[in-house]
Amino acid sequence: MTSKLPHPANFEGKPWLQTTPWLVLAVAFLGICLVAWAVQLILLPHFFPHLHAGHGMLVGSDSAGMNLTAVDLAARIQKEGWSAWELRPAGNAPTGIAAALYVFVTPEPYMLIPLNALVHAAGGMTVYLIAYLVSANRVASVGASLPFLLFPSAASWYAQIHKDGIFALGMLLCALGWMQAFRRDFWVTPVPRFAALLVPIALGLFLIWVVRPHIMILMQAVALITSASGLFLAAFWWRQGVLRRRRIALAAFVFVMLPVLVVLVKPSDYRVESWKGSVVERETVMRYMPGHCVLERGANAYADKLSSTVASMRDFFISGNSYKNAKSNMDTDFVPGTVCNLIGYLPRALQIGFLAPFPSAWLADGSIAANTVMRRVVSVEMLAIYVCMLLLPVAMWTFRKKPEFWFVLGFLTLLTVIHVYLVPNLGTLHRMRYGFVTGVAGLALAGALTGLLARRAARQE
Repeated sequence: MTSKLPHPANFEGKPWLQTTPWLVLAVAFLGICLVAWAVQLILLPHFFPHLHAGHGMLVGSDSAGMNLTAVDLAARIQKEGWSAWELRPAGNAPTGIAAALYVFVTPEPYMLIPLNALVHAAGGMTVYLIAYLVSANRVASVGASLPFLLFPSAASWYAQIHKDGIFALGMLLCALGWMQAFRRDFWVTPVPRFAALLVPIALGLFLIWVVRPHIMILMQAVALITSASGLFLAAFWWRQGVLRRRRIALAAFVFVMLPVLVVLVKPSDYRVESWKGSVVERETVMRYMPGHCVLERGANAYADKLSSTVASMRDFFISGNSYKNAKSNMDTDFVPGTVCNLIGYLPRALQIGFLAPFPSAWLADGSIAANTVMRRVVSVEMLAIYVCMLLLPVAMWTFRKKPEFWFVLGFLTLLTVIHVYLVPNLGTLHRMRYGFVTGVAGLALAGALTGLLARRAARQE
């Protein structure tokens, strides 16, 4: 397969000036609005009344409770004024956003659909831009955006009230901004367009902070890993002589300063404090605990803090009333007591992150009827994911000389694995990893389509 790929020089640093990404945004926005309104106003109340909690909300979902809280808060605002408003009532930013909108319009969830649709469509557009900066192929980039846009499980946030659409968009924007620094073309321009790097990262971090502020403490670790990778790449460019020394120094400075930007966004959530304790003691069989570790408990304070943080977050899901008896819990006997324990679990984390739920669970019943339906929906998505995973080696070969591809692939994989460690409930994990897994699937499709189109063009010459 040829590696001679098109060069995006005509749109260096600003592929959004093309018509195609805006067309993706517009078409996706209109389609998502129609689907969401159909779910809320037609499908749930008339075809699936046993799943309908009223007002277009799904029985047993968090959205139904968020809507009731938002309606009550909107009524308080109208009575007491805006001093009664809060961004995260009961810890949920979508509730505060819904309440603010309810004040100006009717307090019905269908009024939120245009905003939810815009957020989800923007996520698809972001995947398009990521794929285009790697492939320089519009057709392949449109294909890359399809898993994110079309997988039906996404309706659980754009047709309901939830934080996952905003969270996915925030993470993808961070990937889009960060990948600019890994592109050699970004640094060879006379004046690097730092707005293309900083604006997506800043907006992405803000969106993450809005809906999941506790994740910011994890983004600090991701930023450090990304910075180290970037410095290694800058050193490689310097040894290869592909960039001038001043540009290498500038790139190294940017890689060092980006984690500072992340640190400025302070995590503010009660869970952050709970993560600072010692390893949660639970009477379980630790199947993944190695017999000996070079960093046992007490040997290194930073290693202890890392394993304690992961253990505390997992225990939040395993011991919490909402998740204790959930049928989709996985590996509840895994207690990450040491760094070696975390490393030993990595193959299993990759397996769960990209392949679960496994076929054996597709036809099983969930704890409630809505979860049973979701299992059937996700099973169809997983078949598509499996096909994309088979195409991923093709993408790796096609884009093997592009550091920006390896950054995005590593960024999305790292975040997927981190969430597997922290979230043992597969239903919640599926929503939180959605942007990462569909992003990897999109890159796989983009690589396969780019290689196919390049070979077809070569035959025609």
